Amino acid sequence: MLQPGARVPDVAAEDDTGSKVRLRDLAKKALVVYFYPRANTPGCTNETIQFTDLYRSFTKKGVVVVGVSRDTVAAQANFKAKYDVPFQLLADVNSAICDAFGVIVEKNMYGKKSLGIQRSTFLIQDGAVTKVWPKVKVEGHAAEVLKSL
Repeated sequence: MLQPGARVPDVAAEDDTGSKVRLRDLAKKALVVYFYPRANTPGCTNETIQFTDLYRSFTKKGVVVVGVSRDTVAAQANFKAKYDVPFQLLADVNSAICDAFGVIVEKNMYGKKSLGIQRSTFLIQDGAVTKVWPKVKVEGHAAEVLKSL
């Protein structure tokens, strides 16, 4: 997993409209990148709603917010529309961003092992990671990130 001081990797994915987005381009400003396992699941929905509710507070501080999962563009577009999400959701279908940030981990659910996204958030300033929240607990997380700015 990327640690504070690491430069933002030169990786890209399509956003919820199908446009290609390079993280380095977004990282020219203060940037919060949060990784979630799957759109339209309870925890991911709760987390995204929290970032949506606080979005104006983030923008007032000059911070761009971006959500990333390995869902398809269509799934991200549906998720964004359903919950009126005001920021970009990236469809990292090929896992380029997830792999570069080191958020893919082995999970064990009901005895079945699989690889998936570890819910994590990164604060990036001036093109470098300045703070990392690994193994995020959803409740109150967006407020915690905002408070750290």
